[in-house]
Amino acid sequence: MQTATANYDSEKHMSSIQNAAEIYKLKLKGFGVADFDIAQAPLRYAVALDDMHTSFNLNRYSSKWIVYRTDNGDELGVHSAMYKPVAPKKMIEATRKILERSDLNLEGITENIQMSHGGARTYVQYNLPAHTYLTPDGDTAKLSLLAITSLDSTWPFQISAGAVQTACLNMQVFTSGNVAVYKSKHTEGLDIDHGSDVIVQCLDVFENQRDLWANWYRARIDIVDAFKTLAEAAGWKAGLEYMNTNHGCTIYDVLNNVRRNKNFDYMWSRHLAHYTKKFGHTYWALYNSLTDWATHAPISKRSSPYNASAVVAKRQEIVRLTTRNWL
Repeated sequence: MQTATANYDSEKHMSSIQNAAEIYKLKLKGFGVADFDIAQAPLRYAVALDDMHTSFNLNRYSSKWIVYRTDNGDELGVHSAMYKPVAPKKMIEATRKILERSDLNLEGITENIQMSHGGARTYVQYNLPAHTYLTPDGDTAKLSLLAITSLDSTWPFQISAGAVQTACLNMQVFTSGNVAVYKSKHTEGLDIDHGSDVIVQCLDVFENQRDLWANWYRARIDIVDAFKTLAEAAGWKAGLEYMNTNHGCTIYDVLNNVRRNKNFDYMWSRHLAHYTKKFGHTYWALYNSLTDWATHAPISKRSSPYNASAVVAKRQEIVRLTTRNWL
């Protein structure tokens, strides 16, 4: 018993050293686009006052404070005076510490830091190739963690689990278990030790998701139901309304008589031309059509290229909501 305990302690110690070495490599690369500081200042506004003799402006201070970048002065958010903002690079430091102290195998870990809305939102994706699993179709998927935080009240700091499918590089969002494996509203008081303890839940989430994938791989779905699912995910209301008001119409009637939706067209073309040919008319094919769109579909020219990460994050949430109640 003592020998077994000693071996376990020795393995854990070696794993800790390996994790520290992998995180050190990430630290050497710096913070990329998140390498800036932030500050706060009270909002001030001018009030025009008139008396019998003159008109003048009186400067007054609002109860709100603005959070801004110190390198270029860009506004990141407006909050109460009690709000304690934390710079994105500080949150990245905290995430690295959580990972380092966890029991995850970080060998070969990669880090991709992205921002949107001028730095108000931060996305950091970590791929962990040491945690790689087979998908139902024989491909492999490696565990991926997404850490997000914002200074514009979009969301709190959280780490969620997902997977990257190797052959097509689709980001497979998870729909089962505790998707957000760690969340903190109070970013200034982030509990790194607690985060390190609970983040290993992502391995259980991955196992649960693999069971779902296996079910989806076997379960068939009618082509009309698949069509409606993709239309709903794309927000193609006109197509759905046409189907509801024209009972007995075919898919081709809808496609020929309703103004098209670019997001739907992308998903539907990928679904028919690629995924149903590989996997048949199954939920697994439908799921891959959705994640293909979320990961690879073109982003509207109306969206700033600097906000591409925000668009992808929104699409992934749509996929999560669309697939949550399958089977």
